[in-house]
Amino acid sequence: MLSVNDQIENQKSKIENANEWDQTRHWVESETGMDLAGTRFGRLRDAVAKVLNRQQPESELRGLMVRPDDRARFLEQLTGQLTIGESFFFRNEHHFRVLRERVLPQLIAENAARRELRIWSAGCATGEEPYSLSILLDQLLGNTPGWQVSILGTDLNPEFLRRAREACYRQWSFRQTDIHRNRNYFTEVGETFRLADRVRDVVRFSYLNLVKDMYPSPLTGTVGLDLILFRNVAIYLKPEVTAAILQRFHQALRPGGWLLLGETEVSVAPVGDFEVLRFDHATLYQKKRDQPTRTNGESAAPTLPVLAAVTLPTGFAVPTVPALPEWVPLPNRKSRTAGPRDASVSAMTSPAGQAVSSSATFAASVWERMERAVQTRNFDEAERALDRVAQKQDRAALRLRLVRALLSCAENAAARRLLDLCLQEEPLLIEAQLLKAGFAEESGDLPAAEQACRRALYINPNAPMAHFHLALVLERKGDRNGVARSLKTTWKLIEGQDPHSLVEFGDGVCHGRLREMLSLLMSK
Repeated sequence: MLSVNDQIENQKSKIENANEWDQTRHWVESETGMDLAGTRFGRLRDAVAKVLNRQQPESELRGLMVRPDDRARFLEQLTGQLTIGESFFFRNEHHFRVLRERVLPQLIAENAARRELRIWSAGCATGEEPYSLSILLDQLLGNTPGWQVSILGTDLNPEFLRRAREACYRQWSFRQTDIHRNRNYFTEVGETFRLADRVRDVVRFSYLNLVKDMYPSPLTGTVGLDLILFRNVAIYLKPEVTAAILQRFHQALRPGGWLLLGETEVSVAPVGDFEVLRFDHATLYQKKRDQPTRTNGESAAPTLPVLAAVTLPTGFAVPTVPALPEWVPLPNRKSRTAGPRDASVSAMTSPAGQAVSSSATFAASVWERMERAVQTRNFDEAERALDRVAQKQDRAALRLRLVRALLSCAENAAARRLLDLCLQEEPLLIEAQLLKAGFAEESGDLPAAEQACRRALYINPNAPMAHFHLALVLERKGDRNGVARSLKTTWKLIEGQDPHSLVEFGDGVCHGRLREMLSLLMSK
């Protein structure tokens, strides 16, 4: 009987004989943005063989690559092998010293009026980094009442996220700190240490592929952020992919927001769009405050995934990376029905020969005034302009666009207030209900998030994104049966759809990508 190592070597030999390695590298690089050339190619061969051998010793890569759903699960397992995924609490003491002494105190002072902080740990692995931030903010804010702190942790490995949600860690996760001995934060349970609920509840975790998925987006809480941590992730990626991701981060930050990279990754950081601040063994990037705010007025034409936007430098040859990831909305196709957000726009772009309504023309001119007001942060003027719109449908569409603009500026309280006004006036807006669910989930109010999702489904029981978001909320509530039902319903609703067409109210998600995410969630 062959040993495990011998079986793995047989797997590598079998694939090599089939001349499939070039196609495999081509596919993995295009799906993840990873750099698997040179010496890293050997790691890919080992990873593929290990995954195939773990699934079934006689598995063949060709068979997996034919079936899209199998490809999605295979890629998940493969990335788990290719990325270390190892983290520990308060990793890099110099970074956390600067966060404690400079960055977070400044953010707390700047946000004192609205008492909100929004942070994103991108590539959070098993959760030690976002939980370290939660502990740090608990120490800095103390018993100060009224603060709403939201920390988002995202990763493309569902198994890492599952372990992060458990919030139970062994001694190895505290190898540079003794914080686990502090009973204010941890309770010893056998050989593990469980994080206190009040610190744990500040953090929420979500699956997100920085190369293939859409961000910034209010539906995922990736707009108007105060701080983004992106450490020890870019080391796996091609430089041009990292540059495109950092450009997205710039859009996701509010004016004055901060970006922290790993020390080995600062060489790829952009300098033109950020102010560079150098501290002792830590370099941070602050979004310039005088840059105009994106108002998402162009939201009818969603941003493509990162790899689609990558422009290779002259003479830079990466023959194995295609121009687009596997599932990308094709711009020359009619990809979705206009939603409420596009009501005033679609009314103005009717087919040739049809009259354009005067109300829509007026609404468009009002939005131009509102947009100028938002860019100068004159939000009261933007609301006064909105009040001049007589048609309820146009007013609701403009109000939703203003909500998104306010979120980009980190004016979250004003955005929530306007969204409530929108729903009072037009409660049958699915997009507004989904935004309401996102707000509630971010603040930890899961019953309200579930209620908003179910209201969206009352409006349209066949809305895939409403079922999908309901599944995500029910997962956080621990309702496994409800999660299974919602995911199964979502699957049925998108079955047979063009994979390159956009899902209605999906903020740029296409049917092929949603199907991949469903495959991952349903296989757990």
